[in-house]
Amino acid sequence: MDEFKQLYDKHEKQISKYLFYLVGDKHLAEELTQETFFQAFKSIHRFKGESKVSTWLFQIAKNTFYTYMRKNKKIDRNIDPATIQESLAFQQTPEEIYEKKEESIRLMNAIKKLKQPQQEIMILRFYNELSFKEIGDIFDKTDLWARVNFYRAKGKLSYILDGGVET
Repeated sequence: MDEFKQLYDKHEKQISKYLFYLVGDKHLAEELTQETFFQAFKSIHRFKGESKVSTWLFQIAKNTFYTYMRKNKKIDRNIDPATIQESLAFQQTPEEIYEKKEESIRLMNAIKKLKQPQQEIMILRFYNELSFKEIGDIFDKTDLWARVNFYRAKGKLSYILDGGVET
């Protein structure tokens, strides 16, 4: 049990951050994070060590998110401006805080317009700073697949941020 607590302590923030950027709600992200670790605890005996523990946890988080979305099709997935404030506390002036907050909200809302899995790939790469290999492992694909989808998503994201509408 101590080892699992250490696993939780080491990876909880990463998983919570990933889920926050997917759902846009701090409390829901915390709930899904708890469910992710509950599922990990139940299936720890099946972890064979063929990937990093963090990759395995991101896969569980991704599946937890998908399960939630199937059950709750009507959620507002836009980022709440109040909740993003916490991640910007390192800024020094109120003007910088405001600009960063507005920029982050605009970027996240643009990412939300991308289709799956490009949306998740952008979040994993930008906000969780995972390698293409790790992202590929999460989706049971190659690092080349992750890289190609990231650059395609990046192009679509630029188009959206420049005022285009992605469908």
